[in-house]
Parts: sequence; structure tokens; C-alpha cells
Amino acid sequence: MIYINAPIGVGKSTLTKYLSDSLGTHAFYESVEDMPMLKEFYSNGDKSRSNLSFELQIAFLNYRFSQLRQGLYLQEHDGEVNTVYDSSLLSDGIMCSNLYKRGEMSGVLYDLYQELSANMVADVAGHPFNGTPDLIVYLQAPFEVMLDHIKKRGREMETQDPALVDYYKSVWDAYNDWYRGYSASPVVTIDMERYDFVANPDDRENVLSIIKDRLVSLGKLKKVSMPT
Repeated sequence: MIYINAPIGVGKSTLTKYLSDSLGTHAFYESVEDMPMLKEFYSNGDKSRSNLSFELQIAFLNYRFSQLRQGLYLQEHDGEVNTVYDSSLLSDGIMCSNLYKRGEMSGVLYDLYQELSANMVADVAGHPFNGTPDLIVYLQAPFEVMLDHIKKRGREMETQDPALVDYYKSVWDAYNDWYRGYSASPVVTIDMERYDFVANPDDRENVLSIIKDRLVSLGKLKKVSMPT
């Protein structure tokens, strides 16, 4: 099980596709169309975020949990390993914690979210899961690169309000704080200033090789059977 982790817009979905295609495994994506509440969440600054933060995080919790169950089912029944997730319960927890720290979610609701998330992970429909993936690929990018990527992908709800820059900065800070303190599972760090795996095919192959080499070292991939 591989999580691609990074702040908003840095390249999680793109790398998820490249990696899952290269490994020949299943990919799980975050579909904006499946989460119509996002548009409302972004619609009116801190007011709409405060009004909808808990509801949105619970909706994502349900969404991610469903994907987790599917991935574990594939692993148990079809023998599929190295499924790739472009977002996860882990990333949702980072986002939820940021909303709480910003004062856009109450302490009572934040504690309820954390308790519910822990209870769900403790028993994923009878499947063994310790709450951590086999590998995390962290896309490390300067804040300016994050903003540029958000602008380029052109989602109106994410660019309509200049004041969102403050929110995005807090998200970027939250992910970097997580990265500095995380030790529960192996992490491969991809420097997004060094590697442009979208536009540069050589960079793409280098990034995929870095990840696959780490999977080999973890015993999650056999070197002789790695796809080219």
C-alpha cells in the first residue's frame, strides 16, 4: 500500500497514475465530482470553511475509508500489492488538524473526528490494518510551486478568492510540519524543484526508479520483475 502525500495541487494524482501504471497495480484517486461540498467549502472564505469543515472532513473520512476497504479487499482476495492512493486518511487527518488550528473547527468536533477515524481504522471490515501504509511518497515543493500548480490546474473554486492564499499557506505549513515529525512508516521524498515528472520523461523515469528501488529494499517488489 503506497500513499502519495503532498499539499494541495503539487502532483499527487499525476504521480499516482504514472506509478500505478508502471507497477501494474490499482490506483485510488480523489474525484472532485464525488465531493460537491468542496465548492461550498471554498465559496466564502473562513466563514464557509468554519461552517462546513466538520461535514466536509466526515465526507472525506467516509470516502477514504471506502477506498481503503477496496484496496485491502484487492490485497486479500486478488493478491494485489502496491496499490497507490493519491490521498488517504493520513492526508485527511493533516487537513483536519489544520482546520482545527486555524479555529475553523471546534475542539469538540475535532476530537469527535479523531475518535471516529481511529475507531474505523481499528476494524476495516475485519481486514488487518495497522493504520499505516507500506510506503509514503512525499512530494516536497516550495510554497510558490504549490500556488503555481493550483493556478495552472484552473479549478475556479480554488482560485476565485485571493484571500485563499493564507489558507493555502497554512496547508503547506501543516504538511511540512507533518513531514518533519513523521516516523511511522518509510518515506521517499521527491524534490519537486529537481524533478518535473509531468513535463520531463527522464525525470519521470528517475522518480519511478527511486520509488521502485525503495519498494525492492522493503521487500515489496522483486527487482527482476519490475516493469520498465
